[in-house]
Amino acid sequence: MSYDFALGRLCTHEVFLESAELDPFVHDTVRFQRPPSSSFIRVFVDGLEVPSHGVVSRASITLMEREPFRLKHSQNDLLYLSVGSDAPRFIPLMTGPSVSAKDLATYLRRQVPGMSFTADAGRVSVSLDPSVASRFCFHDPRWTDRIGSLQSTSRVVGGYSELGIVPGRVVSGVKTFPGWRVQSDPNSFVDEKILVFDRPLLNSRPSIQLCYFTDAGNCRRCFGSRLEFDYGVVDAEYEVVRDSDLLLQEFDKYLFTRRGSHWKWPWLGTPIADRVGGKALTVAGSSTAFVSMDVTQAFRTYQDIKKQQDAMVFQMVTDAEFPLSMEDLSVQFSPVDPTIVVFQSTIVSRSQKPIELKRIVGNPNPAFFPGSAEPFLKRA
Repeated sequence: MSYDFALGRLCTHEVFLESAELDPFVHDTVRFQRPPSSSFIRVFVDGLEVPSHGVVSRASITLMEREPFRLKHSQNDLLYLSVGSDAPRFIPLMTGPSVSAKDLATYLRRQVPGMSFTADAGRVSVSLDPSVASRFCFHDPRWTDRIGSLQSTSRVVGGYSELGIVPGRVVSGVKTFPGWRVQSDPNSFVDEKILVFDRPLLNSRPSIQLCYFTDAGNCRRCFGSRLEFDYGVVDAEYEVVRDSDLLLQEFDKYLFTRRGSHWKWPWLGTPIADRVGGKALTVAGSSTAFVSMDVTQAFRTYQDIKKQQDAMVFQMVTDAEFPLSMEDLSVQFSPVDPTIVVFQSTIVSRSQKPIELKRIVGNPNPAFFPGSAEPFLKRA
């Protein structure tokens, strides 16, 4: 029984990790090799994904004093902390005559869920996730209580002294990669899109990669045919096709391959993709005949190949995958767009099972099936 990897699938027109270079003059502009068709764009700089708002490093600091900490109740057992633009609040400390850095860090993690407290060589390290905020501050209570009349003031100042915190210390992250936006190129006459960073990148020659979606007419995976041929993996196994699915896939590969493009067999393929949109074809009724001839000749050649394969002892061709005949071939061009053609047919295998075939050829803009009996594609 013959089988092949499952290759034929509808193309998503996705551009994956396309290499790009900065404009050598302004050093903050990147040009797309293909125009993006949606706002879903991912940018990678030097292997790191950079969101549209940029990348900010984690704000972190290691406190200066080492364990053990002597923290007494109502004397030096408070912190006065603010995160981001929030108002400062009092954070109670674990008390005891000999508190370890590990125990204190574990206790503070429960008190301030958005921050990270860890023990590092007998000291307490404090850090903040950039997704929460880019800065935090150990406020000095004497900014508002100038004469120190409040008991909380002495408790905070004592806690700072015991842990090794400079009152008023602000810890901020650094924007390591700037944000970016996509806009029209003001110097382009065809509405070309460019990606512009908020400021020039510091690296003189960064590695930039882009992931985005383009339209069918600009897709290098399907070249406007909306069908691509690539491997698929499901549950760690390659997808395979047999019988009638194999017949359709092999015929599609032959039909949508441009004749002369194969490195070893230049005769393989058809000129059907080049028939669509030509000036000579848009004014003559012979355009439909040319496409019909291409499909018919492709089927006959493919049928001859399967006959030779079937004659070989070591290659078994099942009845369901052997093309016996093609019936009811119809070709229709869109009346409003000569770059779109839809052809329909029925392929009958040797098992006498009819297989419906409906394919689109051309280089249109994004389009969709209308869902009615009308075979033409309409603009999205």
